[in-house]
Amino acid sequence: SASLTASLICSAGGKDGGKGNFSPEPLTDCPTFEDPLSARPEPVVGGCLFPDRLDVTTNRTLEPGAYCGGVRMAGAIDVTLRPGVYVFKDGAFEVDGPVRLTGIDVGLFFTGAGASLRFGQQSSISLEAPRQGVMAGMLMFGSRSQPASTKFEILSDDARNLLGTIYLPRGEVYIDANQPIADRSAYTAIVSRMMTMLGGPTLVLNTSYDLTDVPVPEGIRGAGQPISLVK
Repeated sequence: SASLTASLICSAGGKDGGKGNFSPEPLTDCPTFEDPLSARPEPVVGGCLFPDRLDVTTNRTLEPGAYCGGVRMAGAIDVTLRPGVYVFKDGAFEVDGPVRLTGIDVGLFFTGAGASLRFGQQSSISLEAPRQGVMAGMLMFGSRSQPASTKFEILSDDARNLLGTIYLPRGEVYIDANQPIADRSAYTAIVSRMMTMLGGPTLVLNTSYDLTDVPVPEGIRGAGQPISLVK
């Protein structure tokens, strides 16, 4: 029962779904265009804050840095991410159960084997990308050296503010939620190898760039739009 609605749906790689899944029906012979963020440098990964997986089961504020082995949050807890870049190296970032996760001016960078994402159904997520620095405008960034089709799962029924650009050039964005995703964000852009929507999710990709001071990465604003001459 998933649906994709847009002014134009244009695919170079075909489609999978029936007439009720798309409005309008996709054009499937469109030309490809280059990755608009291919020149964006990856963040530098420093020493590990934690050498093994970090389990968070009580209210906590986390500091930016490299989390080697991943992070798992679980339980009825509040977790705040301080401003900065969070590196998840060789392990997943998992938010399970009724965790409330918030962060302003935060960028999530994924690198190494098993560096993936899972926002569970009961979780509450509100994240905004950095206003400046190496991850300015980038909410999520998957390393270009990751295995193909690394899965980034957004299953949360309360992930309505995902402000910024989700850039996963080797990843699969997998969405299966019962409530709208990102509809309260001024803008959300997604660049990924693949995107799968199951169930009945409503993914909203707003483009109200002027309503936020989170910068839009060069190459995102107007990407793939027709070119015209104006007076």
